[in-house]
Amino acid sequence: MKKILKLLSGIALFVIAGCYPEQPSRTAVDTWEKSGADQLEIKKALLECGMQHLDGRLDTKVSTDEKFNAEESVNTCMIQAGFQDKLGRVKWCEKYENLPICQPGAVIPQRSVERRLNSPHCKENKEQPECQP
Repeated sequence: MKKILKLLSGIALFVIAGCYPEQPSRTAVDTWEKSGADQLEIKKALLECGMQHLDGRLDTKVSTDEKFNAEESVNTCMIQAGFQDKLGRVKWCEKYENLPICQPGAVIPQRSVERRLNSPHCKENKEQPECQP
């Protein structure tokens, strides 16, 4: 009886948590789209706009404001490059108006192949297609 109760409790917890094994996790690459752009083009654009890692890793040595500013800078660059955010993620400038990227006259980063090739992601994954010149 105890085993059945534990099993049912585990199943209930699994279902309540919303964990469905058949659903792949979403990455930053999955949240952007542009007509005619494949996943490779999206990866290149994210890295060229300043994303450090495509797997979602963040630099733990920087402050929260610096992380938000970096994320908003990448988002703004992507939008300026013609990409659309499919999920409607947080717009940090609406919540944190004092971020440097949110200031009037802030310089919006442009896509840069050099930035992509020198990103931590490409330094660790030189063989990946998005890390080729």
